[in-house]
Amino acid sequence: MKKLKAISAVVICLCLIASIFAGCSKVSFEGKWKSTIDLTEEFSEGGDMSGDAEMGQYYDKLNIPLSVDVIYTFDSDNSYTCVPDEEKFKADFDEAVEKMLDYMIEGMYKYAEAEGMSKDEFDAFYKETNGASLRDDIRSETKADIDSIYKELIDEITESEPQKLGIKDDRFYHTDDNGNELGYQTFTLEGDTLTITGEYDMQDKAINEDEYPIVLTRMAE
Repeated sequence: MKKLKAISAVVICLCLIASIFAGCSKVSFEGKWKSTIDLTEEFSEGGDMSGDAEMGQYYDKLNIPLSVDVIYTFDSDNSYTCVPDEEKFKADFDEAVEKMLDYMIEGMYKYAEAEGMSKDEFDAFYKETNGASLRDDIRSETKADIDSIYKELIDEITESEPQKLGIKDDRFYHTDDNGNELGYQTFTLEGDTLTITGEYDMQDKAINEDEYPIVLTRMAE
């Protein structure tokens, strides 16, 4: 389960509008916008056991759907805050974790059957040996890591302090603390759809290509 921490890395792309930008524009994003970030690959990769040297033969490739809705609130001056739809994400995350437990347990059952034990026999043996059911024991052993991963994700997504957004043409420019431009992201705005189309360094070389495009949709008032 420690590999699940890899999913926190993908949430970096949620900071798609850096905290400091250069330039200005009359474009206004005032209101609420939503972006849905797909975490399926990262979540599944983190818990996949199919490549394990000892137990991999008992597991299929893992694929558990998981996504998070991020709500951006822009003021009239284009400063913004962002938070996850935490109620929905908590429910989706808990469901994904239960599917992960199902996956882990199923592989252990296959291992037990290869050793000549039925599921019922293995369950009874495990409970007698460990003082808890297989599912309860795995849930207990992984709870601290899972809680930590969830909190880390929420913290990565949340930007509670208003951040100033400046725009130059069709680009958001990243700067250092001295105002020097380090790179930029390109975007298009079509009606109620804001699309972050790519990220580049100051030599116009694309970076983090797998994270784009990222689409934000204006929410109804």
